[in-house]
Amino acid sequence: MVSRLEHPAGGYKKIFESCEELAEPIPAHVSGNIPAWLTGSLLRMGPGLFEIGDEPFYHLFDGQALMHKFDLKDGHVTYYRRFIRTDAYVRAMTEKRIVITEFGTAAYPDPCKNIFSRFFTYFQGIEVTDNCLVNIYPIGEDFYACTETNYITKVDPDTLETIKKTIVIICGPLSLIDRHDFVYNYLYLANVRQNWEEVKKAAIRAPQPEVRRYVLPLDIHREEQGKNLVSLPYTTATAVMCSDGTVWLEPEVLFSGPHQAFEFPQINYKKYCGKNYTFAYGLGLNHFVPDRICKLNVKSKETWIWQEPDAYPSEPLFVQSPDAKDEDDGVLLSIVVKPGVTQRPAFLLILNATDLTEIARAEVDVMIPVTLHGLYKP
Repeated sequence: MVSRLEHPAGGYKKIFESCEELAEPIPAHVSGNIPAWLTGSLLRMGPGLFEIGDEPFYHLFDGQALMHKFDLKDGHVTYYRRFIRTDAYVRAMTEKRIVITEFGTAAYPDPCKNIFSRFFTYFQGIEVTDNCLVNIYPIGEDFYACTETNYITKVDPDTLETIKKTIVIICGPLSLIDRHDFVYNYLYLANVRQNWEEVKKAAIRAPQPEVRRYVLPLDIHREEQGKNLVSLPYTTATAVMCSDGTVWLEPEVLFSGPHQAFEFPQINYKKYCGKNYTFAYGLGLNHFVPDRICKLNVKSKETWIWQEPDAYPSEPLFVQSPDAKDEDDGVLLSIVVKPGVTQRPAFLLILNATDLTEIARAEVDVMIPVTLHGLYKP
């Protein structure tokens, strides 16, 4: 799974540049043969506006929410995108400045207010952003764009129009994961824009990521000390009862490569959600840069790779074929960007999920910025 392809840093940075929304869907140039049964929409969310006037957003999660859609029908493909009309976006566009504080970018009082009004603004608390750039979820018959706050926004998946904002009440504890400083710093756009060489050096020093399997025994009543409680035949992961009644877990490493990572994992959720599955699909990172699509057999550790020079794919989504017999009968959908080319710099990639061979691609004549998550809507 180790890459032999070098990726030019300058090209990758272009996927963090602002773009304009489209007035209407544009046709894509299709090469290959799209399966006749693949009729639906690939919906993706991500940042699309990285500055307001002269004020830049500083973090990847601060760019204003842009919704993308590739429509597939009868072998033809169109591409469309629109900004979500959140309060953060509308007020920023109206006042031509950053109005609501984002994850890594602070908003400051309106400079047009008098000194006393600006002073009291500091005591009103931080307004929580509704910038829903992370993902889109179906809830019943409706679709909602969401982020890491308790605001979600109802959207029309066909027209991409913004319908209304909704508040979600979150109950229960929140857990925080200690992430390496490199990951935190990389997501700051100033580092990507201006300190690229330092970012690459930090990537080399970052801890080696791994894909691990832990096995949690469900019934530990009256088990003897020192005994491995894992009896599954396909894993070397262990769970040992300690003298104090705790259980010590040791993982099985499914994948580990020098400066390689397997991120944004997906499975055949339609058929194997909550069940014993064999295959996982993900985005392969080389020194944190996503430059490949990967398939991993989580039992045999066999891997498959799709990769193309100077090409940066997004999270692959699995779509099961209607007559599927095996777990991996279907296709993978991913938005791929090639910033180094002048014509058709982005495309929808369709791969055979069995062996990751290319089935078709639908190229568009516009740049597509980075996307985070999404779904396929039949």
